[in-house]
Amino acid sequence: MSRGSLLWCQSGVHTVKVGGREVDMVAGDLLFAGDQVAHTRSAGGIVLDIRFPECGIAGETRRIHLGQAWGEWMIHEYSRSLMGEAAPSTEILRLFREFVTAPRLPFNHEARSVARTLVNNPADNTGLEEFARRMGVAARTLQRQFVKGTGYTFSEWRAAQRVSVAASLLAHDFSISVTANLVGFAATSSLTRAFRRHTGRTPSAFTTGSIGMGMAGDPPAIPPSISFALSERDQQLWIHSGSATVTTPGFCRFLAQGDMATIPAGTRTRIDVAAGSIALPVPLGMAERDMDLRTLVEIRSGTGGEIPRLTLLEQAEWEILSHELLTTPVPVHP
Repeated sequence: MSRGSLLWCQSGVHTVKVGGREVDMVAGDLLFAGDQVAHTRSAGGIVLDIRFPECGIAGETRRIHLGQAWGEWMIHEYSRSLMGEAAPSTEILRLFREFVTAPRLPFNHEARSVARTLVNNPADNTGLEEFARRMGVAARTLQRQFVKGTGYTFSEWRAAQRVSVAASLLAHDFSISVTANLVGFAATSSLTRAFRRHTGRTPSAFTTGSIGMGMAGDPPAIPPSISFALSERDQQLWIHSGSATVTTPGFCRFLAQGDMATIPAGTRTRIDVAAGSIALPVPLGMAERDMDLRTLVEIRSGTGGEIPRLTLLEQAEWEILSHELLTTPVPVHP
């Protein structure tokens, strides 16, 4: 079971520390932080820390730029994590599976040191022979270490690393010519050849609105949802946008944007969230007039991220609960 954090920059500019690495984020950025603890520094704005029991994303820390148009979908994703869903949506998993990943580092000390130099400065044009001299090994030995540890020759590894960095720059609105210069290609034609070789696509496929090997484009519409859940402790459900219906034995309430309803601990609850709507569990005691997304994020940050998740019930229990709560058909997932 893979775990990890997805960090979404809703607004502002943030510096995120993941292990020993710092990553800058702007509004519209989505960062996969792996299993490492992530800390953020910001003068303002909002970062959503989205955690699922089964992350479904593997590999190193990665940042992709979706743009601010994805803001409501990512708040929906945040809601899914707090409402008891086990894993990110297929839409988010697709983005990370299609995004260009950096080549792995070689494991031999000399080759790994060279690789880290190139990660820190992709535009470094030092040749294999000079790097070998600095490392005190033969060029042939250093080449063999790259091939054995990564599957790439030295020059191909450097090109693959440059392509991965270039893809991120292009998604952040850098022009193709400026990107080529920043990562060390002498001409845009060299960048294009490297992209075709390592991704099968041209650099233009990675400009704003395009992610990896597929188009990110506009975010999908937020679908309706029906959940049967338990809460570990008393908490409230806040309607961030749209509407929802909360049903417990002997109680049914329609909620509009800004409304809250209490979910008592140990009570089996049916939650119907309308299409285009977002419902978020919040701690007990928060007033409707005081609640907004920034407040919820600050509360989570102040409690170490520990707002209790709802526990979804198995589908086998739904039919009994449907009769107990409402005489409606049992929801069926495709």
